[in-house]
Amino acid sequence: MAGVRGLQHKSRAVHPPEKPVRATVILHPSDEERPLYEELVNELGVSGAEVLRQAIRELHKRESHRRERKARAAAAKELPQTG
Repeated sequence: MAGVRGLQHKSRAVHPPEKPVRATVILHPSDEERPLYEELVNELGVSGAEVLRQAIRELHKRESHRRERKARAAAAKELPQTG
């Protein structure tokens, strides 16, 4: 039985920082992400691996901003109300 799609599973290995990490993504013809992936590869004129690298960078940037906003909101709640 397959696991839940997108759920992070507990890592079974430690990735040494000096060794490359191989991320394998299989996009079946029925996957809704496949046409999006193909469109990006064709429009950007880069390899599929570069599309994934750029997507990882953009997702990381978005999540970093989200965490910063959440931390600022939590800090604002902790400040005493004056006035």
